[in-house]
Amino acid sequence: MTVKKRHIAMIIVISLLTGAVLSAVGIALVYDRGGYVSLSAGDYHDFQQFYQKYGKLDRLADYVETNFYREVDPEDIRTGMYRGVFFGLDDMYSYYMTADEYDALNVSMSSEFQGIGITFSYDAHYKLVIVSTMDDSPAQKIGLLPGDVILMVDDIPYTAADMDAAGAHMRGKPGTKVKLTISRDGETREFVITRATIVKHSIKTEILDYNIAYIRISSFEENTGEEFKNELRALEMKGVDGMVIDVRNNGGGVVDAGIAIADLLLPEGTIVYLVDNMGNKRPSNSDRNATRIPYVLLINGGTASTSEILAAAIKDNNGGKLVGTRTFGKGVVQSVMKLDDGSGAAIKLTTSQYLSPNGNVIHQKGIEPDYVVESDEEDERDYQLERAVRLLLSAQ
Repeated sequence: MTVKKRHIAMIIVISLLTGAVLSAVGIALVYDRGGYVSLSAGDYHDFQQFYQKYGKLDRLADYVETNFYREVDPEDIRTGMYRGVFFGLDDMYSYYMTADEYDALNVSMSSEFQGIGITFSYDAHYKLVIVSTMDDSPAQKIGLLPGDVILMVDDIPYTAADMDAAGAHMRGKPGTKVKLTISRDGETREFVITRATIVKHSIKTEILDYNIAYIRISSFEENTGEEFKNELRALEMKGVDGMVIDVRNNGGGVVDAGIAIADLLLPEGTIVYLVDNMGNKRPSNSDRNATRIPYVLLINGGTASTSEILAAAIKDNNGGKLVGTRTFGKGVVQSVMKLDDGSGAAIKLTTSQYLSPNGNVIHQKGIEPDYVVESDEEDERDYQLERAVRLLLSAQ
């Protein structure tokens, strides 16, 4: 076998006598850049395993670097390899991040950032899809909707492989503009959006007619559970006759915050099961204390992740009714780990999925409402909210 000496993994194993490696006496002779070295039988076995696993990858990288028609940056090749590990999982929520992409993720998770105010993921065809728009954000005001497919940002095409780069492109100095080319219902549209400072306020409350309270939960942050608890206690003191809890276009967030809110709304029972890759089911339960205020939960296609934990818990425990349309269907939980190799890179990996209290899978299925009410983007009336109020009034 002929190899190039600069190849790290492509080292020549010298077989002696009848072609058998000298594992019988516990050593093997291996050619390295510095000459011949001896390996124990165990080390040689480990090398064989390593070469069988990664030798093809190394040969492919060398072939590309040598024969591609343009000059190749080896670091780009390596980054592509790392991304490929996660693409092989066929899971849109698991991926490798460069140091810049990891920094961008941390920015997007902060309570204040600059951009257009969307959460997005990618679909089975590796196209970027808007999951939700943040309340009062430039994206929401201009008319972007959950389900819109992002084709280009400033005429630059992006796919799942460039997800974090697309996010970084959409962020920017307040007052500057960015153009999104999206596909909606098979039609291509362009939106020129002015970036702004996005401040995340996760809870907003107001009193509607008929002494009905409206609580908007726009996201689940570290303190959202405590904020909701304070608002709920205030409404109980005021003696409201009902609540409409709105998690439409809420793309999720901190799981514990959603569990804490479910605990306030539900009597004793199971809120959610988290299931790991060994099939172990870990339940999160509510205690017997629950609010006496009747409530309705508003959901739609932008209701995802932690919002779906809340919706499933309410539905399976016969809490308030669900009004709107089927939820997004993100029933998996990710962990983020920064690599300790000094590169600043990180990975985001799906480590568990969650099941509803009745054991139903939510991922890629979503949750159906008790009352299906479609929204009309051309009409300013909120038919879903109106239906929720009518349900509360009819129950009095």
